[in-house]
Amino acid sequence: MIDLDAGGEEFVFENDWDTAVPITVRKKDGKDGGEIYIEVFPTYEAEAREFAAKFSADPFAPEALAFIWKRIGAPMEARGYADEKKFRHRWYHCYVIHHAGEINTAAIMPETVRLTRRAVRGKKNRTTFDLPRYISEEITSFVTVRGGEVVSIAAENMSRSGDFDDDADCRGVTEIGVETAVGERGRGYASSCAAALAKALIAETGGYVTYETDCDNIPSQKVAERAGFVHYGRCYYYVMRKIM
Repeated sequence: MIDLDAGGEEFVFENDWDTAVPITVRKKDGKDGGEIYIEVFPTYEAEAREFAAKFSADPFAPEALAFIWKRIGAPMEARGYADEKKFRHRWYHCYVIHHAGEINTAAIMPETVRLTRRAVRGKKNRTTFDLPRYISEEITSFVTVRGGEVVSIAAENMSRSGDFDDDADCRGVTEIGVETAVGERGRGYASSCAAALAKALIAETGGYVTYETDCDNIPSQKVAERAGFVHYGRCYYYVMRKIM
């Protein structure tokens, strides 16, 4: 399926916007090899259709992503946008929890609690998350507190229609992000926070919870799986920035 992002293209080019995502590629898991979904600026519709015809079996292969750079990235660069070379071949694993029964509640530790002022008062924050902002903006989050320190967090990133917008079974989802302080990783804290957050979000919103992680980030993939997330597909965002 190819969806033309006319509104996104118009906004970026007419406003000389600082960030552009001319193409996004998603592929669902499936016994038949899964479905491919492409969202693209109308200017590059022909390139997207050629891409789908050539690389539908594996749209995340190095040669497939090289095609995107050559046929879409280079023309975008001529328009004044550039990518970060290290991200040209970085795609993401997509995970989802559909209902509370999929959550691995055994992964939730007693030290993992909802983020509130009381929960972190007097505690040292060892994550890079801005905890006061998350509290003031009422962003649903869970933290693991050990020895007077906040060592891990899982937080709601955004509510959206989902990575696979063409799939009626994956609408109304909330994406989450996790982080564990350096030196505290591999102890189950992130999985504990992710599972606790998923449990709360599903109970409070009735929607799904999704988790994305870098293709090379094996520990993060294990966090998702330990928390109960099910692998749903893969995705690639071709993000470009305005050249200053």
